[in-house]
Amino acid sequence: MSDEKLQSGAIEPYVTDSASKETMSDMPDDPSGKRLRWAFRKVDVTLLFVLFLSNTLNSMDRANLGLSKVAGLEDDTGMQGSDFNVVASIMYPGYLVCMLPSNLALRKFGARIWLSLITVVWGIINMCMAFAKNRTDFILCRLFLGAAESGATPGALMLIALWYPREMVTSRVALFYSAFAAGAIIGGPIASGIMKIENPRFRSWEWIFFIEGLVTAGFGLLMFFLLADYPEKSWLLKKSEKALLKQRMEQDQVEGGHRPVNNKRLWIHAKDPLVYAQALILFSANFGVNTILTFSAIIVNKLGYSPSASQAMQAAPGICGFIGILVSRYYPKWFRNHYFSTLFCAAWLLVASVILLATTNNGARIFALCILSFGCFGNVALGPGWLMSNTGGPTRAAFGGAINVICGGLGGLCTSYIYRNQDAPRYMVGHGINLFAALLTVIVSTVAYLIVRHRNKLKETNPIDISHMSEEEQNDLENDHPDFRYIE
Repeated sequence: MSDEKLQSGAIEPYVTDSASKETMSDMPDDPSGKRLRWAFRKVDVTLLFVLFLSNTLNSMDRANLGLSKVAGLEDDTGMQGSDFNVVASIMYPGYLVCMLPSNLALRKFGARIWLSLITVVWGIINMCMAFAKNRTDFILCRLFLGAAESGATPGALMLIALWYPREMVTSRVALFYSAFAAGAIIGGPIASGIMKIENPRFRSWEWIFFIEGLVTAGFGLLMFFLLADYPEKSWLLKKSEKALLKQRMEQDQVEGGHRPVNNKRLWIHAKDPLVYAQALILFSANFGVNTILTFSAIIVNKLGYSPSASQAMQAAPGICGFIGILVSRYYPKWFRNHYFSTLFCAAWLLVASVILLATTNNGARIFALCILSFGCFGNVALGPGWLMSNTGGPTRAAFGGAINVICGGLGGLCTSYIYRNQDAPRYMVGHGINLFAALLTVIVSTVAYLIVRHRNKLKETNPIDISHMSEEEQNDLENDHPDFRYIE
């Protein structure tokens, strides 16, 4: 490797196709960086925007269960006691079990084919829930829904890590995750509007599942024509833009993901406590996120508001979450690192949980849901962004993305049981566990910060000797390369 690339922690590219060779041999001059910035803007409005819309539909499809409960689903299907909580949670076992096979399929078939396929499948499953008649039908549908959705988020995170240099990853992950809040903003009002459909074929809540599932399946077909696995395969980018993107990734990251996953390195990453500490930030944040997506309309409804008003009012915390996640992309610049950014978001969660536990005033509770949303959605971006910013190769990116989403799924699974019918309208258990999740965020982010600082110090004082290693062996070091620096 050249001295310049060693200074930046880069890895030599492994060019695998003729298109890549052409772009590397036809590198345009761009001393001002204007063409490169324009190329990344095109990636933002193509790849990132498609992933954003897909995640928005994902958010709406997850939230429509809670919105349907407000519309009468529980009574119409004969659910009692904790039946609804079981139905809400059952998607996560399928989600977690199928995540690894789905990621392997993503690597085998490519993002264009696999992400498009699973989007169509989960849209069809949502449509099937319109025909569910009882608890068992919903359990089966939700189980398959989790399996279908399992590859969507880790696949998107891996694409972002492989298309953008590391200093741009957190901001793009924030934009991607802001789609969850966008789904909360528009999902409630859309459901409220769908409820007004007067057609004897379906009940109002059945129309919610059918129409939103149909839109998702249709968008999945469109994704096949818009996505590309790598910049050089994109039909929306010019040859010169592909060359600039490839050169920039070589200077910063790890070959744009062309090298295969290293099994030995995979085991090393599996034993790394930093991966789990950073992934637990998303685990904690997802308590608040799933409170907003699945239960906020139910909580508001139990305060005495009508079903349609409760659905429409879900937009208020959704807007706050959307603002929180968009602003969070600037926190690492303002606070100078990810650690203090994470603590800032956790502080909002602590304040919101205390208000929800302490007051019975409706206005104060709705306000608390809004600031809860502001804080938790901020950490939903910062946690994965921090983790994916510290990926030194495709193996770390694939493993880190999978563990991150597994922890997020576990957070969603736990949240499904904390807001129970018998706890209405105060929901002390649910709000108390959200308070615990905020405290856990403080603990795990502190652990991650201390590990990062310690490792960067070791790289300065006692770096690994690579003089005897071949170029391939140096490439396989990934995060352990002496010139790689962890982002705080």
